Amino acid sequence: MSRRIGLVAGMLGLGLLLIVARLIHLTVVQGDTLAQRAAGQYRHRETVTPQRGAIVDRNGRRLAFSVGAESLYVHPAKLPADVDDMIPVLARHLALPAQQVDAILHSSKPFVWLKRGVFPQEASQIKSLHVSGLDSKSTQRRVYPYRTLAAPLLGFVNVDAQGLEGIEKAYNHYLLGPVSHTLGERDGRQRAILIRGGGQQPETFRVRLTLDATLQYVAEHELERAVQHTQAAAGSVVILDPRTFAILALAQLPTFDPNAPGDFPPDARRNRVISDYYEPGSTLKALLVATALDTKQVSETDPIFCEHGAYRVGRRTIRDVHPYGELSVGEVLTKSSNIGAAKIAALLGKERYHAYLRTFGLGRKTGVGLPGEINGKLPALQAWSRSTLVTASYGYGVTVTPLQLACAYAALANGGRLMRPYVVSEIVSNTGEVVHANGPTPIRQVIQPETARRMRTLLEHVVAPGGTGKRARIQGFRVAGKTGTTEKIDPRGGYSTTSHIASFIGMVPADQPRLVILATIDEPKTATYGGAVAAPVFQAIARQALAYLGVAGGAGEGTDLQGAGSPSFSTAQFSAESTFSSDAYRATGDDSVVARSADDFIGLSLRAAMRKAATNGLHVVAHGSGYVTGQRVRNKAQTGEAVYELRLEADERGVM
Repeated sequence: MSRRIGLVAGMLGLGLLLIVARLIHLTVVQGDTLAQRAAGQYRHRETVTPQRGAIVDRNGRRLAFSVGAESLYVHPAKLPADVDDMIPVLARHLALPAQQVDAILHSSKPFVWLKRGVFPQEASQIKSLHVSGLDSKSTQRRVYPYRTLAAPLLGFVNVDAQGLEGIEKAYNHYLLGPVSHTLGERDGRQRAILIRGGGQQPETFRVRLTLDATLQYVAEHELERAVQHTQAAAGSVVILDPRTFAILALAQLPTFDPNAPGDFPPDARRNRVISDYYEPGSTLKALLVATALDTKQVSETDPIFCEHGAYRVGRRTIRDVHPYGELSVGEVLTKSSNIGAAKIAALLGKERYHAYLRTFGLGRKTGVGLPGEINGKLPALQAWSRSTLVTASYGYGVTVTPLQLACAYAALANGGRLMRPYVVSEIVSNTGEVVHANGPTPIRQVIQPETARRMRTLLEHVVAPGGTGKRARIQGFRVAGKTGTTEKIDPRGGYSTTSHIASFIGMVPADQPRLVILATIDEPKTATYGGAVAAPVFQAIARQALAYLGVAGGAGEGTDLQGAGSPSFSTAQFSAESTFSSDAYRATGDDSVVARSADDFIGLSLRAAMRKAATNGLHVVAHGSGYVTGQRVRNKAQTGEAVYELRLEADERGVM
């Protein structure tokens, strides 16, 4: 008996010893680890993302803002056994593929997001299904109410409300603000029963842009019409206030919807106005002539012999669209003579010309403060040969971004001052305090004010009836500008004979410029030259913008502006004529009467124009061959019945 008692006592003692050892191991050796695991089960710490601030245009229209939303998640291990029956319903409510929902519900992970940033109404439909193991947490969702409007400029955010591109990225610190945290405890079903902290939301800010949503719409609308009409691959428009260098509009095609950026390729999401460069072609001739005038190497009336259309420099033969003999310096610009430009560049020398191009801002970022901006390409002076000087005189061998060229012309428009362009006017806290403001920031005086005035006068001649930019004319306003047509680089080497960039850049009113507008059309198919393709885009945008801004005009010639009212952004309808509407181009001249709407034939091959005219019942009288450079519709009837005659002027090279 005593032996049995001792055995039992020993066993009890051993068990007690093991229990004590286990307690010591749990409390001493594993105490901290187990305490952390226990806290993780009933305590939770969550990050509170503040409501992201709004982005508004210059008039306070909200272009981007955040709304309350919910993010749905599941604990796959806690889902009911019949969850497979719910997959079609969930997929339909969430607008997700059934296979994706199936994969989420059968994940081996303990926690999986089902869909993030769901609008409350959508989330309530899901939660009304009462699927155990499926729940949600409050979050926010970014909304861009005007969809594609200014999308590459605005950028977009990810599911965690972090800005990834554009203004959203550049000003993410202000728009998002600092995050806060909440501490709480949960019951056995993981429901919150006590929450501490997070009551005071961190401060966020509203970003006000210089952009005008109405002008942005006008630019995008007319650009889209032009790209469709010319069957082009892409295009861009910049509208700048030359008095301040405030950006009023940046438009591009292709573009995307920032509400669903993942549905579009990266190529459509980048801001081409600052991240793509191109050879500016003849639009650079204005900077060449400005340099020559400012350095007093030439005057406007100095004669330049243009070799009757062909001029050999070394191994290169330079050709003009039309064969010219002697032209004045001003006429070299008006007629866009490559030979004349090359001879002016030779008078300047590479040192002066390179220095002025650099001073105009070429080869360096504008400082607009947007992500993705590039320098463009201005080869170093030591790399310039005689051939480089020649090609750079008419805009080849040098590359610019659209914004760089717009800024250079804005300096011509405002008296010769180059300034830093800006697109954010101010940042305002949620208490109304302005914490950051931008304004006109002069960089340098590029040319003398008198040189700038003379250049504006010369550029007005480009838009005159005999100039290459005549289709940019606006009734009642003095317009100054320059056309450009550039052959694109062929990936196989050299320049393409079929792929071009057509452009026009102008300022209006020319005597006191309020707007500088650049339009570029990439790879147009129906016509080639800037005067035919891009100048009408400038005209359509400028006349609507002038009406909208209430700018008073004076005497001038060009397309009739009567009836062009102020655009209405809310209805997205504009009373001014659209660029490519059938009656947008009216014949002019003392003996011309437009008795019916006339289609536009400028830039078409003569054969294509004659086929097109035949469908409208017009009798065609053609002069020349090649591409149509001028047109006139006349009523030849001597009686009451109208007889229409279409006179076409054609040239082998078309409109420059």
